[in-house]
Amino acid sequence: MNRYALFLGCTTPTQVIQYELSSRWICKQLGIELVDIKDFVCCGINQTNLNLEAGLLLATMNLALAEKRGLDILTLCAACTGHLAEAVEKLKDQDTRERINSKLETIDLKYEGKTKVKHISRVLYEDIGIDRIKEKIKIDLSNLRIAPHYGCHYLKPESAFNGFDDPDNPKTLHKLISATGAFPVQYETLNLCCGGKSFPVSNKIAMSLVRKKLDNLISKKIDFLVVQCQTCYLMYSNQQNVINRKLGRNYNIPVLLYPQLLGIAMGGDLIHDLGIHLNGISMDYFLKKLEINKKRS
Repeated sequence: MNRYALFLGCTTPTQVIQYELSSRWICKQLGIELVDIKDFVCCGINQTNLNLEAGLLLATMNLALAEKRGLDILTLCAACTGHLAEAVEKLKDQDTRERINSKLETIDLKYEGKTKVKHISRVLYEDIGIDRIKEKIKIDLSNLRIAPHYGCHYLKPESAFNGFDDPDNPKTLHKLISATGAFPVQYETLNLCCGGKSFPVSNKIAMSLVRKKLDNLISKKIDFLVVQCQTCYLMYSNQQNVINRKLGRNYNIPVLLYPQLLGIAMGGDLIHDLGIHLNGISMDYFLKKLEINKKRS
């Protein structure tokens, strides 16, 4: 059995609990044991905006907590993934590691560089594998056209991900979508940022990024946009309503998290296992799209 320390981050357990719910369910079905570490703190990415050392210290604290238990870290948030993975790279420098460890000693922690960080999609792709995922599929999703959204931090900084995928021409999420039986749609704004990190600084810029993606997707006639980050989910799901209200638009593109899509294909209960009802998508619409008997919900 694959065993990981689950790093939830700050936003998922408070605003996108269906991401945690569906991730725990699919991991259980696939033999991935998730270990909760109650002492985990923020990954440090937001503190980095104010103080680089503070951001690195928080990241290293999390790495050390997992390392103390002999575990690698499985992340859900792409931004957490990027920041923690970048910290692993920075801490390969002995002077940097010793400086940070001198501060961690005050709470009886030490990081020795053994812990790895993997986003849940990478764990599914590398540890479980496409063939094994296909073996678990119970529901036919071949009628669905899915637009994948990778997110900025899933593969960046490139140096931190050891050539796992090409950040300029990524394919791993496409393949994971194909494994569910659905069809991954290629489109022009695939690599566009969701605007989440721009939002606190400029609402206008963030909204323009969301609109550009949504406009592109409308022309592709997709059934769902699938994301693998809770911030991307919030931007593309919640902000559609904001744009519609403020600008008189009529966006209505349903957004799913990848573990939800996979969970549907694996036969998970739409509500209790996957939290689909929390996505703001009409269940009638959802069931019609999937051609699933309503008794399943």
